[in-house]
Amino acid sequence: MDDVTSFWAVNKDLFALAVSLLALAISIVTTRQNLAATRTIARQAADHARSLARDATYQRVHELLVDPKAAAGRRRLFLAARAKQFPALGEDGWDEINYSLALYDTLAGYVHRNQVDEAVVLDAWHHPLANIADPVRAFMAHRQEQAVQQPWAHLMGLLAKAEQHPCGCPRGAN
Repeated sequence: MDDVTSFWAVNKDLFALAVSLLALAISIVTTRQNLAATRTIARQAADHARSLARDATYQRVHELLVDPKAAAGRRRLFLAARAKQFPALGEDGWDEINYSLALYDTLAGYVHRNQVDEAVVLDAWHHPLANIADPVRAFMAHRQEQAVQQPWAHLMGLLAKAEQHPCGCPRGAN
């Protein structure tokens, strides 16, 4: 027993150092695990918040697009394109058509910046967008003739995507 007591008496500082180093190692490992878990939780929360924001942005633009004011502008565009007679700058109908197309351009910009889900937009709007593409092109040419040089930055790209989008509609709804 004397040898055991003298071993601990002689090596007590070394034993204390070993216990301290073990405690430090456990503390470092636990801290790293906590940091990793916190980062994961924060990343998941940020991704969820981004997803909610994207959904809310899409919902708001969708509500504006189905609003009667926007629908009236699109209807005027279709009628003007069919008659091949667009309103001139300042004439009745000009602002309504521009408003409805500006909403589409806003949606296209959100798609371009990944602020809304492109797949959701194309699934919901590819038919209306593809149907309006030719009247929009005609109106864009008319705007240039009216010396209106402000292009819609993203609208034409979204229209092209809509025209190429495969319809996932139920049979008979094409």
